[in-house]
Amino acid sequence: MTVKWIIDEMEAWAPTSWAEDFDNVGLLLGDISQVVKKILVALDATEDVVQEAISGNYDIIITHHPLTYSPIKRITACDPIGRKLLILAKSNISLYAAHTNLDKAPGGVNDCLAEKLGIVNTAPMANDATNNDIGIGRTGELPDETTLGELASHVKKALGLQNIRYSGNLSTKIKKVAICGGSGMSFWQSARDAKCDVYITGDVKYGDALCVLDAGLCILDITHFSGEDVIIEAIVERLRKRAAQSGLEVEINPTSINGQIFYTI
Repeated sequence: MTVKWIIDEMEAWAPTSWAEDFDNVGLLLGDISQVVKKILVALDATEDVVQEAISGNYDIIITHHPLTYSPIKRITACDPIGRKLLILAKSNISLYAAHTNLDKAPGGVNDCLAEKLGIVNTAPMANDATNNDIGIGRTGELPDETTLGELASHVKKALGLQNIRYSGNLSTKIKKVAICGGSGMSFWQSARDAKCDVYITGDVKYGDALCVLDAGLCILDITHFSGEDVIIEAIVERLRKRAAQSGLEVEINPTSINGQIFYTI
């Protein structure tokens, strides 16, 4: 297996052309002809993940979030991003990212999140301009009508959250749902236009929450991390299956590092 095989497989699933303009996806570091025997999959290329890749003799790290979104003018060990790039290059470890393109893709972040939460009859919440089958977020339905309080408890358990932020009345009846893994408040109007009862996303700001409540929607804030961490196993399982079908021997593992940034006490 080579890095090019990984690129081809990932981009058959989530083409880089589907990424938002601000994004930085695809092969960020490495050589497409490099032989790959071990793949590490993580949400972010943190210092700990980089060290795990080195100690585990991995050949490539696949992440959801790119290491940087902005052009890099210089790479030095004085800069945290530059330091990681230098370490990865010296260790001959490639780096690949699939971000907003994988958010939109069928079977990507939002479909995995919907499946985890038991949401059915899903469709893209904000369609791509050129393809109605892909798009940011998902709208869907719960199998049975419930209340915001009951849904909050279900989501909390399904995602393993210690607590969950909500806005709205806990007795509000909920049937139609909109979700967006990661930071999705810039798309809340799509949830309103789809006449959803609740919007489930992360990184909810106070002012945005007021707008959503005024529009008649409830909110569940599941954090940025928990809304996207569901994709790690999906990447691992998809590449394992495709490698087996191709008769390739390769070890593909999710990171053992807990990538959460925020905790509660």
